Amino acid sequence: MLDGSRVDATTYRKEAWSELQESEDRKRMVMPVCGVRAVAKTRGGTTKFFAHLRKAGCKVDHGGETPQHLAMKEALKLCIDHVPGWHAIVEHPHRSREWIIDVLAESDDLTRKVAFEVQLSSQTPDKYFARSQRYFDSSIFPVWLVPRRLEYHETKVPIVVTGFGKSSTLPESVTDLLALPADQDFVQAKNNLGVFVAALLRQGPRWRAGSPKHQAALQKAAADREAARAEAERKKLEAIEQAIAEMNDRSASPEAAFGQHLIRTPTDTFVWGSLTSCWSCEQPMLVWDARIWARGKYAGAPGLRVKPDVGEKRWENHPEVHRAVDKWIHAAKSDIPKATIQKRRTKASGRLYGAFVCPGCDSTMGQFFISCIRPEKWSLLSSPHMVLSTERSAGTSSDARIETEAGAHPTVHTVTPPLPAAGASTSLRCRLHSTPRQACDYCRRAQG
Repeated sequence: MLDGSRVDATTYRKEAWSELQESEDRKRMVMPVCGVRAVAKTRGGTTKFFAHLRKAGCKVDHGGETPQHLAMKEALKLCIDHVPGWHAIVEHPHRSREWIIDVLAESDDLTRKVAFEVQLSSQTPDKYFARSQRYFDSSIFPVWLVPRRLEYHETKVPIVVTGFGKSSTLPESVTDLLALPADQDFVQAKNNLGVFVAALLRQGPRWRAGSPKHQAALQKAAADREAARAEAERKKLEAIEQAIAEMNDRSASPEAAFGQHLIRTPTDTFVWGSLTSCWSCEQPMLVWDARIWARGKYAGAPGLRVKPDVGEKRWENHPEVHRAVDKWIHAAKSDIPKATIQKRRTKASGRLYGAFVCPGCDSTMGQFFISCIRPEKWSLLSSPHMVLSTERSAGTSSDARIETEAGAHPTVHTVTPPLPAAGASTSLRCRLHSTPRQACDYCRRAQG
């Protein structure tokens, strides 16, 4: 500054610069931010700049500037001044006097501003973010000119990679720097630095990321949504696990409840059953699983594999399977009704499937939950071949066994339990709940 007016070293020719260095005016020149006396200098014969006469009394961190840094600033100024409607200000101090812009491009109507920062040395991401944010807060679009790409970070700042660093060879003329490549993604200009600067000022930036503060807010919101999603998923899984545990708690194998009543079927189908109750109204019901096992290819019953997902036409709904289940209910004298199978749609895709439905309240018994009933809660109801039950001693509770010859129809024998001893309790237990439950009609019936 000279008597309150700016002195721009880049506007001086060699002769005029030499005259300034020898004039009396040089004694009144001061640095614009700190007010310390300035001295006009030349580096390399071509680079003109101002420096502190002495550092004493300066409390501002100006930072050291290499010849490459000074040359790039001069090239930017020359380029900006050639764009109609724009002018450049080198070393423009912010009104707070707390920081200085390397080169400020300002529209002649003072409505638009672009800050060009020449960053040839390494800088931490936090500094890029903090310095960029103060420009955005002042309605100034920042542009960082760097020699190489920065390491990846989820927060973005407007970066232009030129390949020109603090150890690069200086050109004969600073305008040669405008031919450097300008690798960036916010202006449609792919040629060189000069073309990029002109396009940026004419078209404006297509910067969609926003300021670092805005990006941080979006990142936090996304992290919060992900945390909420994860928590909801955790609670969902917890609820599913609880529902599975409750279903297993209120389930029992038909054999445990009614003794062994194995029915012979004419088809190659094995049917397993499990006694459970509705998750909504606690109505007891029989559910089943059917599997075809080719005749002659088995030595015994196949292993139980309850399907977690079923289609619209499931084998469990076949008339032959229904007849086998009904025959077992009749043979076992079961007082627990079987569930119905109705068409329902999945919530996710709307796909039709055959679902077990509570015979009392019409609630869907999800196939996934049925498949999670533990194996010991299932027992075989029907088989296509002869199965001999182990002879049980007299006096055991409601037991049945099948005696049949190959090709003959089975005969179901029920062993009559002895009469209770005098004074013994004659109350019956619920078929599903070892501990009586008030909500269960069967528990209340058994108690009295």
